Amino acid sequence: MKHKTLLTTLTLAFAGIAVAAAPAVDKTRVEAVLKQVQEMAPPEAGAPPADLRATIEKRLAADDLLKAEALKLGLDKKPEVRAQWQNLESGFYAEQYAKHLEAAAAVSDEELRAAYAEQTRAVKLQQVGFPSEAEALQAQQLLLKGLSFEELMKRHPNPAQEQLSGFVALAQLPPEFAAAAATMQRGQISHKPVAFQGSYYLLKIAATEQAENAPPFEELKDQIAALLKQRKAQEQIATLLKANGLEP
Repeated sequence: MKHKTLLTTLTLAFAGIAVAAAPAVDKTRVEAVLKQVQEMAPPEAGAPPADLRATIEKRLAADDLLKAEALKLGLDKKPEVRAQWQNLESGFYAEQYAKHLEAAAAVSDEELRAAYAEQTRAVKLQQVGFPSEAEALQAQQLLLKGLSFEELMKRHPNPAQEQLSGFVALAQLPPEFAAAAATMQRGQISHKPVAFQGSYYLLKIAATEQAENAPPFEELKDQIAALLKQRKAQEQIATLLKANGLEP
C-alpha cells in the first residue's frame, strides 16, 4: 500500500538517530507533511497508519537535529551549500506561486462548456504529406494562390488518408496532428506544416462533430476546470517572464 511505502521511507530517514531530547516540532509543520502524504496516496490506499503522525514528527525532529549540527560546523557559510539552498528556495517559491495562480484563477461555465466541446470533438481530417518542410511550404503557396486542397491531395496522393476518411476523435490522432487540429475550425487549413515521423503535412478540417461515446459534461467538468486553471496560470507566468526579458 502507498501509505506503508511512505511510512517506510519516513522511518528510514531517521533510522539510528536519537531524537528523544530534540525540541518539540511545530504542529503546523507536522500537519503540512501529513497533508502532503495523504495527497500522494491513491484512493485505494485506505486509511493512513495510526502512527503516521508520530512518524512524521520524529522525522522532522531528526531533520532539525541534523540541521543544528550542520550550522554548528558552519556548513551554511560554504558558498556551494548556500548556492544549493538558494536554488531550492527559489524553486519552492516559484512552484508555490504557480499553485497560487491556479487556485485563484476563475473559470466560467461558458469556458468550461467550450473546452468540453473542444475536448470531445471529432474531426474529419484531410492531409497532404511532403518529404521536406520546403516542399510543404511551396505547396502552401499554391493554396494561397487559389489551388483547392482537394486538388492538392490529387497531386500528392497519400495512402494514409484512407485511415482518416471518417470522423476521428482528437484524442485518437497522433499528438502532432491533434495539437494542430485543436485550434482549427471547419474548412480551415493548418497555418504551417506539421512535422510527423520525418515528413511534413498540411492539414484541413473537412468536418467536425462530437465524438461518439464521449463522457458527459459533468463527468469531465472538474478535470477540465483544473486544466483551464493551469493554462491561465501558465499564461500569467509567461506574461510576467516576458515583461522581465525572460522569454518562456
